[in-house]
Amino acid sequence: MNNYRKPLLMVKPYKIFLLLLFLAIIALIPTLFFPSEGIKIGSITLRYPGINQLLGPDTSQSTLFIKPEIALLDKVVDSTLNARQTLLALKSDSIPIKDSIEANDTAQAFSADYLKARIIKLEFADSNHQSLNGFFESLRSMTYNKNQIRVLHYGDSQIEGDRITSYLRSRLQVKFGGGGIGLVHALPQSSQTGYVLQSTSSNWEKTTLADHDKSLSGINRYGVLGGYSSFSSNHTIFSKTTNEAWIQFKRTGGVNSSARKFERIRIFYGFNTKPFMVQLDSDGKTNDAELIPNTNKLATISWNISQKTSAFEIKFKGDSSPLIFGISFETKNGIAVDNIPIRGSSGTDFTKTDLAFMKDMLRMMNVKLIILQFGVNVVPNIVENYRYYQNQLYNQVKAIQGALPDVSIIIIGVSDVSRKEGLRFSSYPNIEKIRDAQRQAAFKAGIPFWDCYTAMGGNNSMAAWANANPPLASKDFIHFTNRGANLIAEMFYAALISEYEGYLENRVKPIDSISISKSTN
Repeated sequence: MNNYRKPLLMVKPYKIFLLLLFLAIIALIPTLFFPSEGIKIGSITLRYPGINQLLGPDTSQSTLFIKPEIALLDKVVDSTLNARQTLLALKSDSIPIKDSIEANDTAQAFSADYLKARIIKLEFADSNHQSLNGFFESLRSMTYNKNQIRVLHYGDSQIEGDRITSYLRSRLQVKFGGGGIGLVHALPQSSQTGYVLQSTSSNWEKTTLADHDKSLSGINRYGVLGGYSSFSSNHTIFSKTTNEAWIQFKRTGGVNSSARKFERIRIFYGFNTKPFMVQLDSDGKTNDAELIPNTNKLATISWNISQKTSAFEIKFKGDSSPLIFGISFETKNGIAVDNIPIRGSSGTDFTKTDLAFMKDMLRMMNVKLIILQFGVNVVPNIVENYRYYQNQLYNQVKAIQGALPDVSIIIIGVSDVSRKEGLRFSSYPNIEKIRDAQRQAAFKAGIPFWDCYTAMGGNNSMAAWANANPPLASKDFIHFTNRGANLIAEMFYAALISEYEGYLENRVKPIDSISISKSTN
């Protein structure tokens, strides 16, 4: 047998090198002719990597850093939240911290003066800054006025899960009193707050502003939460003659958190064509049960509940369901701050709701401030001019002002958003245009504006926040992490309190001048 085999042909190394060089040249040739902005074909834009991206990974992303003052503030916020005496620390105007940015790690004082010098302030259309006076006077008078006041924080998915709102709520409640998380839907959001967890029977349904154009009910009374819940027939599980539904709640989170310390439950309901039973149970006992008559308007059911009660259940029973516009966990006085995310919204949905009904609910809740934080859903729609968005946003503000003329309103501008360009993430080119449209809408409506984009650090700040250690933004380069959300909330809170302190200072000036005048006569 012949075992002879032909020798394998060996390719010389220089030939492999020449082949790779040839392929590299072929790949590089289009970079000489392909425009950096791409070639647009209809709604599709074709892009080709630049020469720097083809020759190697773009390491410039790692050179993006958050500003030193923001890094310091992040350390402060984190140390404050992790301290055992969080609430006691927050009550102080000066919080001792260790500045890990400094090499000597010496203790420093983080004070209101530090924030005032470094954090972006509220912007006003004029110099008199009077558009927040109604809210500020309510805060000032809370020392002798025992009524609760409310702040509504509307936003897109950036505030889902109580992000930003929860920290702002904690700050305001520690300073001005109050407790509880405020309003929640009967059928909970997909991202719940970290202080009260909900579970429900399977026969609850929810209708929101997002369903406005596809709903066949003809109902546009969405209320403050931008939606309502109701229970449907569930005879197979419950009674054969009536419908039943339940909602279970459990307090969670730190025991010292003001969000846990609610002592009252209020159900906002209405438009039930038949009477229904509602019952509050806790610790295996029935606290209260009421037969609620039919009504064709907004009404409330109110119960007191001990702060020591950790778990409780609300049961409904009736032939037909009322519309539940929200369940509020609150105190009887102080300040309540409601987290109201509207996923996918650009902040242009308020004119879809029944504003007369909205007015009734706003007044019933004693709302004094509304915060509008939208914009990230506008970013993917890149156009030359955002005048259309400015006009839409202005119309929303005017509609709210028409429903409640004495309410204060603040627009928080769009945060930075990044997109992938080749091998790196860069800010969308239209962020500043959207921010400017929001600012102009606010000024035209006579309300203040807070520049979140600039507060973050401006261009490419989202990439810096996402690559920070620990991260301040998620790797979708759109949303803040909880840590980043707390940081944004602290900066906004500092800007708000700075204006409030200015209001107090200006308010007492006439009194001082009168006293001086009298003493000289």
